[in-house]
Amino acid sequence: MKLQLSTEEIKELQRIQKKDRFHRRRFIKATVLLMLHRGLSMEDIQMSLTLDDNTINRYVKAFQEKGLKRYMEDGFVPYSGKLADEQEQALCDHLDEYLYLDANAICDYVKQAFGVRYTISGMRDLLHRLGFVYKQTKAVPSKADEAQQRAFLEETLPELLEEVAAGNAEVYFADGAHPTHNTKTGRGWIRKGQDFEIDCNSGRKRVNINAAIRATKPEHLVYDVAECINAQSTQRLCRKLLQKHPGKTIYLVCDNAGYNRCAWLQDWAAGTRIEFVFLPAYSPNLNLIERLWRFLRKEVIHSIYYDTYAMFRQAIIHFLENVKEHRNELRKLLTLNFRTVGNSSIHLAQTTS
Repeated sequence: MKLQLSTEEIKELQRIQKKDRFHRRRFIKATVLLMLHRGLSMEDIQMSLTLDDNTINRYVKAFQEKGLKRYMEDGFVPYSGKLADEQEQALCDHLDEYLYLDANAICDYVKQAFGVRYTISGMRDLLHRLGFVYKQTKAVPSKADEAQQRAFLEETLPELLEEVAAGNAEVYFADGAHPTHNTKTGRGWIRKGQDFEIDCNSGRKRVNINAAIRATKPEHLVYDVAECINAQSTQRLCRKLLQKHPGKTIYLVCDNAGYNRCAWLQDWAAGTRIEFVFLPAYSPNLNLIERLWRFLRKEVIHSIYYDTYAMFRQAIIHFLENVKEHRNELRKLLTLNFRTVGNSSIHLAQTTS
């Protein structure tokens, strides 16, 4: 697209550029016309001024219809979009129900449903304005039962926390983790167009951790590093909890792994102050310690190279031994706020001191 300007218009636009160089919108409106007059492509203008093609076309149309003086008047009115309000709401409802992997497919849907054409960049702007972002989908267990998850969060767990508040018990969330000595790359701020290289290895040795965190004070961690996670390692973990809280009932919230339900372990626990509380099947989203494992990976594993397995193992054990150094972060991350597989949010009081 090329735009013809008179000599007077060019001089006036250049004057505006100098006078209003710190007034971003007026400066850009003037610069767009001058760049088009000089024959720059739409793509060049978009990249130089970080504008989308819809905005550039609107500027050109406004200049041609109103003339330079009215075009440059500071009577800014936000762009309302091509769709009516009820059409935008219908689009939002549709996108809440159906997943689209690219903006081009949404352009096709809008054209078919409403008879309105959008460019890809224009559609991206519309989606952002409507509150949508392009992000990773979330995997959830297909066999998880929302009703059972809600019952656990609304009935079982609150009853246990009442005993904690009364000073009669402690609630711990338990699970195992198996970090592998194999460098995982993560995200970071890197100069555009360049790579930030991280040395990698292909080790397969794992550090097997059986651990439990305190529901009300999640920086309180009890753990057992073992050759493998089984009923014996769980028993050792339980013995440590009993020693840590003499005289109190220990409610150990855990998944339905075979070693947790092992008959001899359950028989042994029946003669102690340990009571196993099993989560609903397929409910890792309800196990608070899963968030600790994500935090561990971020702090110790992702994008960090360990030349030997011994160095890798020592870094993990150092984190476990000094987890209280992350007290403030963990109390923000490991709150008793949960989301069920049906996307229901449930918030429980977490009395900490």
